[in-house]
Amino acid sequence: MPIARNQILITIDGVKDLQERGVAFRCRYELVGFTDDGKPRYQCIYLRAGEPEAILVSTRITPLGPEPRYFNIWPGLFKHHLEFGDGRDLRFGPEYSIAFEGDG
Repeated sequence: MPIARNQILITIDGVKDLQERGVAFRCRYELVGFTDDGKPRYQCIYLRAGEPEAILVSTRITPLGPEPRYFNIWPGLFKHHLEFGDGRDLRFGPEYSIAFEGDG
């Protein structure tokens, strides 16, 4: 899935910087497709008050530009959320949607 020109990008180092500075953020995970063996894949979006959404991208830039980081549910998405998430508990809904504890 290509990154639109008007989207803000963030790397893991950028997320670490937010954490170190104590900047409040939320994150969400969007289902972007499935692996060849049918496992759901997600991309992570970071949100800060008053800022546009930021898509998590790989630290290395390819010749075609930055590429989003994708996560399979286990262990990738869980591990990422524990280290770099916003502290809310994940909940899986119908059709592999992800909600968070307290979202309703």
